[in-house]
Amino acid sequence: MINIALLGYGTVGSGFYEILNNNKAKMENLVKSKLNLKHILVNDLKKERKSLKNKDILTDDYSRVIDDSDIDIAVILIGGRESAYQYIKDFLNKGKIVITANKLVLSENYFELMRLAERNQTHIFFEAAVAGGLPIVTAIKEYLPGDNIYEIDAILNGTTNYILSVMEEKTISMKETLNIAQEKGIVEADSSEDLEGRDAAHKISIIANLAYDISVNPQDIPSKGIEGITSYDIIYASELGYKIKLIASIKNINNKIKIGVRPHLINKDEYLAAVDGVHNAVEIYSEYTNRLRFEGKGAGKYPSANAVISDLIKASEAVKERKAKFEVNIIDNTETFDLHANLKQSFYIRIQIEKNDEIIDQIKAIFSEEDLAELFFKDNMTETPILPVIIITKNILEEELEDILTEIEEVNGVLTVNNIIPIKEKFRDF
Repeated sequence: MINIALLGYGTVGSGFYEILNNNKAKMENLVKSKLNLKHILVNDLKKERKSLKNKDILTDDYSRVIDDSDIDIAVILIGGRESAYQYIKDFLNKGKIVITANKLVLSENYFELMRLAERNQTHIFFEAAVAGGLPIVTAIKEYLPGDNIYEIDAILNGTTNYILSVMEEKTISMKETLNIAQEKGIVEADSSEDLEGRDAAHKISIIANLAYDISVNPQDIPSKGIEGITSYDIIYASELGYKIKLIASIKNINNKIKIGVRPHLINKDEYLAAVDGVHNAVEIYSEYTNRLRFEGKGAGKYPSANAVISDLIKASEAVKERKAKFEVNIIDNTETFDLHANLKQSFYIRIQIEKNDEIIDQIKAIFSEEDLAELFFKDNMTETPILPVIIITKNILEEELEDILTEIEEVNGVLTVNNIIPIKEKFRDF
């Protein structure tokens, strides 16, 4: 018999319980052992939990769970940092297998927890921490260990993807879209973690650590979110054949790992451009497998819980086979490079100017000096005295572009440079 403790009975925890309870016979047949959910740790014992059949296993006493020597696997599905971090460490120090979906704790303490698992001859599983129901961790660890991964591009935040999709569909502002998302429970009351790109940075750091055997702190990943994007940008991008997506990217360029999180314009016929709503997607380009694509709900009760169940099967097999050592290369913090500071790419730029064709001519002249402008587009339909001008540049380093834009801002009649968004280049065809 394999004894399991579940810590946390929120959205994902209750989903895990339901799937385990509904498919227990099938899962026990897979692992050739009985699965016994012995404890569920919660904060409030009085809270109603309609899906829970056996309330006798509920407890609010952590010591009762951590001190139970019969526990084989701890499924830790609580959010936040401090408590989850402590629980994970406690169980690893007890030599117990840990399964977690907590991306914050995992990404910020990745190699500390890996070292702890190795030192205590146990394991830590975290499929649900990266992209909900998408099997990215499994793909990288089990299917690509001998491959050379050139690039990973991913939509890893369902909230921002939903917001951009609704803004495009309904032609409404981000504020209005946020209200809709909050009513549907898609976004937290504090949406800054999503909108500023930090959530995606946490997830891409875990992927980078897995894919390249490196140690990346998410705080070191340059991240820019979608806060400045307006429905005008989405309309203009669409007219030019693009969609706007928040993309987390990793490139291996001459054995230097370059990472960044940024909104991008993506050609409408590209794979990631078609991923809408709360879905996540990951594209992996490698030497031998060439291209792998994954798409599905990146969060939510059942997709995330199903990923936890997948880890439970692996963890149960590890218990039975007594696989002692967590297989990971333990290394120190790795220097990575700002992908977008080191990459020549084309950019979408939206500038607000006074309605005057002479101003446009001056802007064109500045770009023409370096032969850097690919396209100019002005919105003559606006009824205000302000004229939006859209520029698509040729390939240029962002630092060089900023110097040019500083010169443009000094032109009399240029009011603001509203947005600078890189355009995602197509990866080579295989």
